[in-house]
Amino acid sequence: MRKCFTILFLSFFLLSASHLAAQTTTYPDTQEQTQRIGVVVSEKKMTVFNAPYNTSLKVFSLVGVKVAEFKVTLTRQDFYLDLPIGYYIVKVGEQTFKIAIR
Repeated sequence: MRKCFTILFLSFFLLSASHLAAQTTTYPDTQEQTQRIGVVVSEKKMTVFNAPYNTSLKVFSLVGVKVAEFKVTLTRQDFYLDLPIGYYIVKVGEQTFKIAIR
């Protein structure tokens, strides 16, 4: 009798646990719901993708000096950087990227 009760109890527990797991709702991160901003550099041309309208784009040297600033007004926009060869940090809204000018 005790064996039968144990099996019945375990079966009930496993079935209710699987039912609860099926009802669990997961919510994606807010960044997954929005499109990611992309930055691509080819020689002195920098292309920005999916940036929100009227976002500021700032370019910094590696020591933290701001060397350029632009406003993003299109979904895909090109910027021509008149900067010496080297590495720079680009901040688009709240996202930060590393770029290399070659």
